[in-house]
Amino acid sequence: MKISAAFSRRLATLMMATAGAGFLYAGGPSGKEARAADCAGAARVAEAVKDLAKGEVAAMNISKAPEKLPDYAFNDPDGKQVSLAAFRGKTVLLNVWATWCVPCRAEMPELDKLQGELGSDKFQVVVVNIDTSRPERPKKFFEETGVKALTLHADPKANIFYELKQSGKALGLPVTMLLDPEGCQIGLMNGPAAWHSADAKALVTKAVEAAGR
Repeated sequence: MKISAAFSRRLATLMMATAGAGFLYAGGPSGKEARAADCAGAARVAEAVKDLAKGEVAAMNISKAPEKLPDYAFNDPDGKQVSLAAFRGKTVLLNVWATWCVPCRAEMPELDKLQGELGSDKFQVVVVNIDTSRPERPKKFFEETGVKALTLHADPKANIFYELKQSGKALGLPVTMLLDPEGCQIGLMNGPAAWHSADAKALVTKAVEAAGR
């Protein structure tokens, strides 16, 4: 039986497409599977702390399938750009806030106490202010409230908040995330908390302990 040249070309194209699809399928895990593999350690931490999201930190939503956060960028106190990658190797409590946010202002001294008591080479509270005007305000607020243990990071364009909001993580301010040493999200909280409470310290302490195993 003769096969037309046109049919032969179509058959060859189909075989190449099929082979390519097979290569993609067999070439490695999907993006989601890869992200999950990157956060295998975070999954163990999440399992270890899930029962500690209670009391004063009951609003902390512990991730069932942790994924690595994007490498969000912001400025250090000198105006130099840093990113979450600068904190790799530490369990991080990332808090995004603004001086015009009353609940944010109320919890900042609590976060300062948490950093003062538990901050180490294994744990750090990272606060990122998103005031888009009058950059002297957050610095003045820290001075007036006696906040000393926290480092004042800032994102004057509020890009980190917009990105978190776009991804469905941030509903408003404040928004706080608990990250493992690889930058994977262990937990997410929208709204304020008593961060120097026994409940908060128990959650953080267990996360740091589990991440070190």
